[in-house]
Amino acid sequence: MAKKVLVSAATYDQKRFYRMTFELRKTLPSGDSGALSLHTLLVNPSDFSQEELGRGNIIQTLGGAYVADFGLGLPTVTLSGTTGYRLRMSAEGIERDGYEELRDFRSDIYRKILLSNDPQHSLYWYNWEDNEYYEVHPQNFRLQRSKSEPTLYRYEFRFTCLRRLTKTRREAASDYLKRNPSTANMAGQLTSSVSNIGELLLKLTKGDG
Repeated sequence: MAKKVLVSAATYDQKRFYRMTFELRKTLPSGDSGALSLHTLLVNPSDFSQEELGRGNIIQTLGGAYVADFGLGLPTVTLSGTTGYRLRMSAEGIERDGYEELRDFRSDIYRKILLSNDPQHSLYWYNWEDNEYYEVHPQNFRLQRSKSEPTLYRYEFRFTCLRRLTKTRREAASDYLKRNPSTANMAGQLTSSVSNIGELLLKLTKGDG
């Protein structure tokens, strides 16, 4: 009896490499923009949820019901996971532990955009796995440690998607490489088991959007 294939080999191969990247950018009055901080999650979230609510109201009357439809609401995303127990190679080719990476993420991404309160700052979220790219705004960041697991940190990060970035996977990956050329240079030095955004991006730019 033939074994039922739930996921194609190509899809499985891609999901082994996909990671989530956050990029904090500043847009100048001239229209030029540049990256202030760039962070690819060192350990993939163990839980991921994306809620997309409709903005329709169903109104019931004596003569029947009608819908006041205001379209699609803003998606809300929640990521949660742990920092892991071992050292890993970051997307920049630096060996780090999960807590160091999460601490920098909280400082350079979450706190920086909220403390700046600068309308020229924008935060981009690249969900390479699901081909979703948004400008987002953080809502909540929670970090938890238990006495029974003193070296393991659990986190939850919630944010709202403000607008979809109108790019295909190939275009988003190509833009990422243009802004961060060193990522492509180190791609071949990392093994497939490493958090390797460089290798992923090289694969994407060679394929179809």
